[in-house]
Amino acid sequence: MSGRKALFFDVDGTLMGYGGYVPESAKDAIRQVRERGALVFINSGRIHQLAKYIENYVEADGLLCGCGTDLYLGQQNLYRFLVDADVLREIEDECLKDQADLVLEGPEGVAVAPWCRISETLSVMEFIERQDAVWRGDFYDPAYAVNKFCLQYDSRTDIASFVQCAGKHFDIIDRGHGFYECVPLGHGKAFAIKKIMELCDIDLDDVYAFGDSTNDLDMIKLAKHAVVMGQHDRELEPYAEFITTDLEDDGIANAMRHYGLIP
Repeated sequence: MSGRKALFFDVDGTLMGYGGYVPESAKDAIRQVRERGALVFINSGRIHQLAKYIENYVEADGLLCGCGTDLYLGQQNLYRFLVDADVLREIEDECLKDQADLVLEGPEGVAVAPWCRISETLSVMEFIERQDAVWRGDFYDPAYAVNKFCLQYDSRTDIASFVQCAGKHFDIIDRGHGFYECVPLGHGKAFAIKKIMELCDIDLDDVYAFGDSTNDLDMIKLAKHAVVMGQHDRELEPYAEFITTDLEDDGIANAMRHYGLIP
């Protein structure tokens, strides 16, 4: 093994605040750690169209997008998983029947189902529209490729029926507040890390993962050095090696100093 260190960062709530900013202390810490020879990867649930905007704030060696379904090293696409068309039709039919809002996520953008009605879904789509990451074609166009999807539900939704159907093909991550993130079985942020470890000859002892929410759980469990942000979902706590301060309170920089990655 090379002995080179590799750092993997979730975006929302970890590296970027929900107001859409990266603290200067985090930018500076990432610059320093890369200058000292470490590799830095964005490891996000965001699709590539949304994740690439983080490069306006920090430099990274790769973008690992869609919870391990679309992986880039530099500008090179290393791996891409697309949901089978028949499975996708099954999910669409099930969500319509169960009265669940369905938001598909693919390499060409995000597509919201025409029957969506829940206000939280519409607010998210307004944000995605501002990022110019919306699929402009027809929702049912067979040419539209999908990496993963999200679901918003409320009291009218037959959520048990949905879980029974989707659980055959997807890992259903409960993000709270009636929101599920659905990732193809066998994938996830830990899967993305393993791919990079293999490709870049990285030992697990040199892997540092930074996260805050339930879709970070698999990579937090995997990483030798698991850093959880000050504000975090409690499910991560049993697997954290280090709980740092809040993002706004120099959480990224403080964690790197804790490990001696930067002065």
